[in-house]
Amino acid sequence: MKNYLPKRLSFNHDWLFQLGDTINGEAPALNEESWRKLNLPHDWSIEYPVDERNRTGGGGFAKAGVAWYRKHFKYTEDIRNKRISLMFDGVYMDSTVYLNGKEIGRCSYGYSSFSVDLSDCLEEDNVIAVRVDNSLQPNSRWYTGSGIYRNVWMDIYENVHIAQWGVFCYTDKICKEINQASLRISAAINNKSNKRVNTGVIHRIYDHEGNQVSFSGAPLTLEPGAGGETLVYPGIKHPHLWTDTDPYLYTLESTVVVNSEPVDTVLTRIGIRTATFDSDKGFLLNGETVKIKGVCIHHDCGPSGAVGYRETLERRLQTLKEMGCNGIRCAHNPPAPELLDLCDELGFLVMDEAFDEWMLTKDKNNNYYSEGFAYGYSQFFGNNAEKDLLRMLHRDRNHPSVIVWSIGNEVPEQCSQDGVKILKFLRDICHREDSSRMVTCACDNIESIQPYKARTDFLNELDVVGYNYTGRWRQRAETLYEEDKRNYPERRICGSENSAGWGAVRGIYGSDLSYATQTLDYQWLWRYTSSRDFIAGDFIWTGFDYLGECRWPSRGSTAGHIDTAGFVKDSYYFLRSIWNTGKITLHLLPHWNWEGEEGDFKQVIAYTNCDEVALYLNGRLVGKKSFQLPNHGCVTAWNDFPKIKATTHDLHLTWDVPYQPGELKAVGYKNGEVAAETIVKTTGRPVALAAVTDRQEIAVDGVFHINISTVDSNDLHVPDASPVIHCEVKGPAHLVGMDSGDLSDHTLYFSRDRKMFSGYLMAMIYADGPGNIDVVFSTEGMTDLEVRVKSK
Repeated sequence: MKNYLPKRLSFNHDWLFQLGDTINGEAPALNEESWRKLNLPHDWSIEYPVDERNRTGGGGFAKAGVAWYRKHFKYTEDIRNKRISLMFDGVYMDSTVYLNGKEIGRCSYGYSSFSVDLSDCLEEDNVIAVRVDNSLQPNSRWYTGSGIYRNVWMDIYENVHIAQWGVFCYTDKICKEINQASLRISAAINNKSNKRVNTGVIHRIYDHEGNQVSFSGAPLTLEPGAGGETLVYPGIKHPHLWTDTDPYLYTLESTVVVNSEPVDTVLTRIGIRTATFDSDKGFLLNGETVKIKGVCIHHDCGPSGAVGYRETLERRLQTLKEMGCNGIRCAHNPPAPELLDLCDELGFLVMDEAFDEWMLTKDKNNNYYSEGFAYGYSQFFGNNAEKDLLRMLHRDRNHPSVIVWSIGNEVPEQCSQDGVKILKFLRDICHREDSSRMVTCACDNIESIQPYKARTDFLNELDVVGYNYTGRWRQRAETLYEEDKRNYPERRICGSENSAGWGAVRGIYGSDLSYATQTLDYQWLWRYTSSRDFIAGDFIWTGFDYLGECRWPSRGSTAGHIDTAGFVKDSYYFLRSIWNTGKITLHLLPHWNWEGEEGDFKQVIAYTNCDEVALYLNGRLVGKKSFQLPNHGCVTAWNDFPKIKATTHDLHLTWDVPYQPGELKAVGYKNGEVAAETIVKTTGRPVALAAVTDRQEIAVDGVFHINISTVDSNDLHVPDASPVIHCEVKGPAHLVGMDSGDLSDHTLYFSRDRKMFSGYLMAMIYADGPGNIDVVFSTEGMTDLEVRVKSK
């Protein structure tokens, strides 16, 4: 590929910030001595203590309000006589942008990416000012954060250029019989010059190794100030298809030419694939049935709040991939662009969701019980819905990972005639802008009580019906989707949200045996889903614990299978055992530290995909057990049953074991051979710190994560240790925060002292500049531990 100068520059550095509604905050001349200097992205809510009196309530009891951001920059030679715009990837919420005192743009929705044009207001010395208003509370059912919490970019254009998000490429057809794919590529071009131009776009496609595999182009004549679109249908011979297990990406290079000279180039990563849903075969990727094994996720990332650094998002997605997860539902709003980039690279099937509210406002856990409104997107939907939906569609439509658009989540309008009209309006926009993808809506009242039951005509207008908590209502706890398949045989069905272990806290094993029942409902649902092709799959609630949607004194929800710090829970291994069939899983719980409870029976659980598991306590066999998924019927004769008999229809194994200090050992067998061993031992007191970092080198402005734990005198991890850990960062870096995953701990994340929880603590470090970064951890009675990472 040819090398072109970048037309996108980071605009994150050297901003000024002040909390409060500063008078004339947009004015070019302003006394800024009291303003704080910082780099973006930035979430001010995470920097303040949670407080039960904050009206954010279900939003995590976080501080909200109004704040201003300002940045000075010069009109330099490299941008002179160019078209200049700023792209804000996300500002929460209701933001107004000023250039040199003049309002140049506004965006109310806190999750939309939006751009503002600077070209006509630039001077030699310039001031960008952004007012962010998150004061109307409560306005969300989960933690939103506050501020410019995603990246900001300066985009530089020639007068004739490809419009923002103007390239759109999708796979029109895959012809397997001749091993060729046909693509559809459109390109929107703007002519901001004062003359008529003969222009056009040349498209070149390169494979992963940089070899050109396609060339196409289309001319276009544009009048001054006009815009237009070109269209081509190039073919790709021997295409390497994008799948969830082999996420192969090509690069599309789109070049605008004027009088045969290149003036603008846009690079777009693409994947060659088709994605659709079928009423009988479920989800089809490249014509083949693929079961969606997905999770819902919110956008917050623990200690960094609403800020999702790319390294944190990558770390999280890789953990999900190891679990066997292949699907992400962006609950309940457009995600950070970096998340979708990573989903393209790692092979995730994404439900990209636009709205949690339409016209009707939802309960926010802190309203309807006192005076005042509940705020939210319903304030803006009537005026802004089409604009915000288009922003999501145009920004995200080139991502091969995005397989379906969701236009809403659990909207009360699902039971009203007005809701049918709104659904058609939103669905038709999606179809108009992108004919390659289907449209869904996550519905929670499909079999609710009247008058809240979802209307049949509402569901019939969806391309794919998203089922939230399909087993919630009456006999559906047993029959699940069965009645609807019989009554609506042409309906395409996907589980858009189901619980798979609600409320588990990592490392906590109560005497009520709640840890033994966490996954039972989902085990029943997964047996059904995995054995019926017509069910496309499931997006479970949730992949990660998250801030908000909570009751005091908790600051967040423990619905996830991974906590906010990134540490996996036991239920993670249950999902791994049924979803990641390519790897052996054999996980034992609980821990075996029960001093003072000798002789008390403990329920020991194995999550496994082995055929059989034998459990030993201090070398003595407790018992051998097994389950089957799916159940095996006769194959060639009436008595042709498998040799191994299942001891349970659950998808896990249990033993009741009287506690004795020592060693629990599980031995797993596959086809009669030992396939895995897992040992859980009683440990001593913690005597030393241990740490593992997720990378040895980091780029400037990136983050890395360090997992801290303790070990006993035998170098065994102590699972119930909880010392207070102190963190010091030396070198060109700073501590973003430490997180134990304990959502009842109200310590500010950026505090240098934090208590370990259930044996673990995580530190997130930001690289400010190049050089060696030394992170030192200390606690009373143990030797300090130092971790070095190089920044470059």
